[in-house]
Parts: sequence; structure tokens; C-alpha cells
Amino acid sequence: MPPGIGWRSKPFIANGLLRQEFFEPFAQIRFRNQRLNYKAMNTNPFNPFTEEHELLAQSLRDFLKKEVTPYVDQWEKDGHCPPEIFQKMGEQGFFGVSYPEEVGGSGMDLWAAVIVAREIAYANCGGLALSMYAHAYLPPPLINAVGTEAQKIKYLIPALKGEKICALGVTEPGAGSDVGGIKTKAEDMGDHWLINGSKTFITNGNIADFILLAARTGEGHTLSLFLFDTSTEGYSSQPVGDKLGMHSSDTALCFFDNCKIPKDALVGDKDFGFYYIMNNFQEERLIGAIMGTYAAEFALEKAKKYCQEREAFGRKIGGFQVVRHKLAQMAIKVETCRSIAFRAIYEYIEKGPMAVGIISMAKAYVSETCMEVINEALQLHGGNGYMEEFGIARAWRDCRLMTIGAGTTEIMHEIVSKLIVDDVKHEKILMDTHV
Repeated sequence: MPPGIGWRSKPFIANGLLRQEFFEPFAQIRFRNQRLNYKAMNTNPFNPFTEEHELLAQSLRDFLKKEVTPYVDQWEKDGHCPPEIFQKMGEQGFFGVSYPEEVGGSGMDLWAAVIVAREIAYANCGGLALSMYAHAYLPPPLINAVGTEAQKIKYLIPALKGEKICALGVTEPGAGSDVGGIKTKAEDMGDHWLINGSKTFITNGNIADFILLAARTGEGHTLSLFLFDTSTEGYSSQPVGDKLGMHSSDTALCFFDNCKIPKDALVGDKDFGFYYIMNNFQEERLIGAIMGTYAAEFALEKAKKYCQEREAFGRKIGGFQVVRHKLAQMAIKVETCRSIAFRAIYEYIEKGPMAVGIISMAKAYVSETCMEVINEALQLHGGNGYMEEFGIARAWRDCRLMTIGAGTTEIMHEIVSKLIVDDVKHEKILMDTHV
């Protein structure tokens, strides 16, 4: 276990567990004022959105209608969203809604991020949603939490403004769920780091200006994180190939061949990259659960409208009991998704990464249930559901990634089982190399 001295000049690990100080730069500090405000306001947990949130929603809705919806089909054919859409979204402030103003954010709360996820899900472009989500909620929270001021100025602020596109470089051909199995290596050469290895399934990898890169700096699960400029000599990337869905999201194979990067590219403390990743996974999985919830709600609304208009046997098919009951079951599933996802948000605001239990439950439940709802929505469309022009086929393809990306359902179940069956402490889960 690496000893590590943190940014507060205190050992991070005591008695085999991460100290509370380790978690504070993540959600605890970022959302401290929100916790106080929620307690003072006694916010309705079933409707946490304010007028400010709804104004944000309308602004984003108008933006998507003008800048996204007309072009989605072409982006699906191209295999990526154009870099210009990142800049346009950044200019409107959509990436930084839940980040502090001092790093270029809007200083709103986490529910503002929920609004953004909701509206993008309603746009029925899973590829765009994935690319935006990877850009705004994978590297930025970590840079904001443990990055230096210089790193925030060079990388975080431009990313939130849409001036630079970012990616998270963790997954490898032999290390997906097994983060501790990463083989990409960073060697300390005295005046620089030397990076060698490869990554796969990297969202935005071909269009990114920089990658928050996980690389091995020791034995076992000793990893460190680095800010890697993709203009670095020795770096190359290529598309992964044909995918089932998320066609408009760029997905890359990335190669690092004797890449030299400066010593100040290290993010946070050396050898603590694994723990940073485990902590950051919680917000990633949380936003994923929110997107899945609203993707399911989109499919429900689409199916309901179709059933209210489609006629068969001389009547609207929405009048048949079997169809009505299917819609009712879908609505129940959407509502339970929303309930567990919202519960996870409240706990994350309160506890930060220590809410790993409820977040894992939400990620697992929403991922599986989202697929069920969208699959049923396609079935209710009949043959038309199989046709691209009706849109539900794209939603069906895109949602299939939900149970795999950001932590498989099986990994989520393993985390929950360790908490409830083995009575493992939450702090220990966030150090576990097997989840």
C-alpha cells in the first residue's frame, strides 16, 4: 500500500482505510453549500428543481432543437459529433453548470447537471450524450478536486468552455473492469515522464486535445494520473471499428510510444491514481444512472404517443388492455428508476464518494430497467419500431451500453454484495482493486 502524503500534508491511509481527508476535495467541498441550502430549504425530494433549473432546461432545449436535432442522422453516419458542437455547448455554459465559478463554471448545484442530462437524453442522441458526459464528468471532476491551479487554468477551464475536448484514458485491452490490471506504464526519467502502452474504448479519444491518463508507476495496483496532450510526439489513435450503438460518439484505440510528458503533468499525488479513479467513478456512475432514467422516460413518452395515434382493428391500440398495461408497467419502472437515482444524488451531495452503495444500486437497477423499458417501447411500435425513421431503434441500440460502460452490472452487484453480505466498510470498497 503506497504511503502517500496528500495535498493537506496528511497521510491518506490509516489502519488500512482511506482517511476522511482523502474524500473531501471530491463532492464534499464542491457541494458543501448545497447541503446547507437543502437542509435550510427543506427541498421536496420528489421535485428538487427550481425556476432557475427550468430556465436552464428551456435554454438547453432550444439549443438542442437548433444545433443538434437537425444533424443527428449525419453524425450517426460520420461516427462522431463535430468538435464545433463542444465549443458551442461550452460557450452556452452547459458543461460547467455544477462547477465553481472560479474554474469557469456557473456555480449551480448538482441538480443542474441532472437537468442537462435530462434534456440531452430527450434529444434521443445517445452518442452525443455519451461524448458530452465523458467530456464534462470524467476528467473535470478529478482535475477540479486534486489538480493544481496551473492545471485548472491550462485544462479544466478550457474544457468547461468547450475550447479543449477531453477524454479519460483508463480502459485497456486487458483491463476493463479490472482497473488494477492496467499495463500502460509511466517511467520517471528525472526531468520528464516516459509513457508507453495502449488504451481502448476511449470516448472522444480521436478528437480529444488532452487525456486524463491512468498509468502504472509501481507494482500491484500502484497507478498515477497524468494530463496528456494528444499533440505529444509518439501518440496516435484510431477508431475502434463498427459498434452496435452510440454511433455518433467517437470511440478510440489510443497508442503511447515513448511519449515524453513534463513532470508537472502528474495529477494529485503519485501512486494514488487508483483511489482517485475509484472515487471519480461514483459521479460518473451517478450521471449515467440519471441519463438512463431519462432515456427510459423518453422511450415511454414516445411509445405512449404512438399508441394514442396508431390504429388497428378499428381502434387506437392504446385502447387495448394489453397495451395499456404494458405502458403502465413501463411507467412504474421509469418512476422507480427516478426514485433510486434521485436518492443516490441526495446521498452523493451529503456523503460524496462514500455513497458508493446507493450509487452502485442505482447504476445497476437503472441500467437493466432502462433496457427493459426501451425494448418494450420498440415492441409497441411493431414493425415501425424496427425502422430508423421512428427513432426508437436508435434508442434501443444506444441503451445497450448502459449495463457495460462506467462499471458493468456484475461489478455493481459485487460492490453491493460486499457491503450488505460481507459488511465491508464503504471506505474499503473505494480501495478495492477487484471492483
